Amino acid sequence: MKIVKSLLSFIVMFGTLFTFTANSDAATPKTMNAKVANSVYVHAEPSANAKKVGTLWKGTKVVVYSKSKTGWAKIKFNKKTAYVYASYLSFSKNTSKKTTATKTTTTKKTTTKKSTSTSNSKKTTYRPVVTNTYYYVENGKDGKLYSTGKRNSTGWTYWYKKTGNNKQSFLVKESSKGLDYKFKTGTIRQIVYPFTKGQVFKANKKNYKIVSISNTFKVKAGTFKSVVGIKAADGSITYYAPNAGAIKTVKNKKVTFEITKIETK
Repeated sequence: MKIVKSLLSFIVMFGTLFTFTANSDAATPKTMNAKVANSVYVHAEPSANAKKVGTLWKGTKVVVYSKSKTGWAKIKFNKKTAYVYASYLSFSKNTSKKTTATKTTTTKKTTTKKSTSTSNSKKTTYRPVVTNTYYYVENGKDGKLYSTGKRNSTGWTYWYKKTGNNKQSFLVKESSKGLDYKFKTGTIRQIVYPFTKGQVFKANKKNYKIVSISNTFKVKAGTFKSVVGIKAADGSITYYAPNAGAIKTVKNKKVTFEITKIETK
């Protein structure tokens, strides 16, 4: 009887251990693969005020453990966990979705080409890069646009525009709905996503119109692709380029703003 009881106890204990192990494996969180869409600082905690532990450069592949409701992504960085804002990452799609997208493109070849030439790509960002300094001329005065890379908890990045002795601060944020700038007077949508030529949208109770989408566009700072021209209610047209934001403004055939040079920190 003692041998039988000992054997039964061993079976119960082994079964419990097996159940615990199986449940632990099932609870292991799945990771996600992502690529850095724009260079971004890495923080020790999910806060813009937390200690910076490094930088992820554009194009870097990264493993993501989870995403929070406040917009932070928990990632693997230097064999440890760290945090970056999720909007700076481009997440990979699964194989089945890629296959379907390929088939659709092949079947509707004409429609796909037309859409590409008149609308912004989902992967294209028109937000200025925080590691760049943008020099410009505005109404005859030299100035520069730059960022410290600091962000608040809701994902807005702090930017500074200095023209002569006048320094102005504002916030920049990009979402699936568009590119927004926040000033002391309020938030103004610079570009609406997705956009097409001839499209009209409202910003700050005023109408704006997409008047051009250029394959190539040249300013003093260089030549840009996929530049979108937006006409404001006052008749001025501002041109926006990927990874740069506003690069030129023309009003009454006169250039009032133009990017002259871009430097990477």
